[in-house]
This record gives sequence, C-alpha cells and structure tokens, in this order.
Amino acid sequence: MTARPYRVLVVEDEQLTAETYVAHLDRLPGFEVAAVAGSLLAARQVAAAGLHANGRFPFDVVLLDMNLPDGHGLDFLRQLRAAGFHGGVLALTAATDLPVVRRAVAYGVTQYLVKPFGFDEFADRLGGFRAASAMLAGDGALDGQEQVDAVFRVSRERRAEALPKGLTESTLREVVELLGADPETALSAAEVGERLGISRVTARRYLEHLERIRRVRRSARHGGRGRPEQEYRWAGRT
Repeated sequence: MTARPYRVLVVEDEQLTAETYVAHLDRLPGFEVAAVAGSLLAARQVAAAGLHANGRFPFDVVLLDMNLPDGHGLDFLRQLRAAGFHGGVLALTAATDLPVVRRAVAYGVTQYLVKPFGFDEFADRLGGFRAASAMLAGDGALDGQEQVDAVFRVSRERRAEALPKGLTESTLREVVELLGADPETALSAAEVGERLGISRVTARRYLEHLERIRRVRRSARHGGRGRPEQEYRWAGRT
C-alpha cells in the first residue's frame, strides 16, 4: 500500500517566497501542500478549522517563517505544541540570532534553514525529516541503543553527506537510482555518463562522492589493455 504523503502547511508572508516553496514541494515525492498561510492569524485559522472538523490537525509538517506581519512564528509553534501537535516543523527564515535559535530548539523545530537557500538544500532538509520520520513510524519498540542512536543520527548523517560544490541533488538522485536499480551490476564512470547523458568526468565526481559516503563500492575491472578501469557497484540505501 502506498504511504500517504505528508501534508504541509506553508507559513510565509512573502507571496513569491511561498509560491517558490509550493513549487519545490511539487517536485518532492511524499509531500503535498495542505495550505498556505501568510500570517499568524491565517495559520491559526487553518489549524483551528481542522481541529473543529474532526479533532485533528489538517497538516503533518509546518514550513515556518519567523518574522510575520502579525507576530513571531515561534508564538504559533508554541501554541501548536500546547494544543498537541507533534509533527515536524522546519524553520525557513533569515533569523540567526541565538535567542530565536534556542527557542526553536526548545519548541522542537526539526530543521532550521537560513535564507536564502536553493532547491537542493530545501530538498535535503525535507529528506532528512522524512528519513527520521520513517524510522519512528508505527508502534512497538526500538531494538536497543543502536536503533535509538540511529534515529538521532539520521539527520546529522544527511548534513555530513552534503554535496561538494558543483554537484546537484537532482543528478545525484539519477546516479543513485541507476546504480540502486541493479545492485549486482557494476558500472564505470563512462557507462554511467552515457546512460545519464553527462560527461565521464562529471559521472566520476558523483561516483567518488557516493564512494566517500559509503553508498558505492569501487573495484578494478580487468580484461582490457592498459590500466584497469574503475567500476562502481551499489552498496547503500536508495
């Protein structure tokens, strides 16, 4: 059965910025826009309407700006938490002053992304949220300290895997999908480049990045003349 996508409430008073977030979300599988609110009042009305209708919040994730025309975003978050909202909250803001960051941590902000940022950073933070949420889905118990540590480690790992300059998240996903579709088959940089329509040098940079974060294994391909060609086989998770 296909999992229900995460419903996202966008709280952002700048219309063009809000529209950009909506466009970004449309590109990300597993997320859908529940509502867009340009003020604290509008955000509170969205939450209240859902609670009044069926006793549930009509969103699972909040993308939250801090400086809104009628107050501070963290005031809305404090009210949400007090009302029993346990979903993810991603702060997307230009605010970097420590008192705001401390309050954000205290109120359970899941990710904190400082403006300006691009689609790849946006997608990475949403991906970190989704990965952590998947590990916490369902009931039952985690199997000891190792699995508990894994839950708290997942978002840090994604930050450690940040792409080197010049690489993009979209092309990386194409490389991952190509190798992950057939983990038993090893491909060279030239073969990856040919299949994805990128140069051999560019393909090698992505493959070396994946090797560095232990998603692929590299080995020498023998049998031809001259130096052995390097080939890469999928070893990680897609």
